[in-house]
Amino acid sequence: MWSTIEVLMGCCDKKQIVNNKVSGDLDGLICYCFNHSKQSLFDAIHSNNEQEIVNDIKKKMKDPGCFCETSNPSGKCCMADVMGFIKHHKGGSL
Repeated sequence: MWSTIEVLMGCCDKKQIVNNKVSGDLDGLICYCFNHSKQSLFDAIHSNNEQEIVNDIKKKMKDPGCFCETSNPSGKCCMADVMGFIKHHKGGSL
């Protein structure tokens, strides 16, 4: 089950919806560094284009680099969450 909270995201006290677990809730971001939403990843999965988002994140992790420690409320890299989300919504297969 998701627990949805709003947190203040540092600079300019921007509010961000944070969802803590995999579920049917598609609000909020899955990748905080590069602004990929759960909805856009969900849509990509259903059109078999999820690898484009994964590749975009991986490319940007190299240049300009990610800043997960400060942008992601969990303080960790989103890639495990991205891959888990894909696996969950593809029915457990990658």
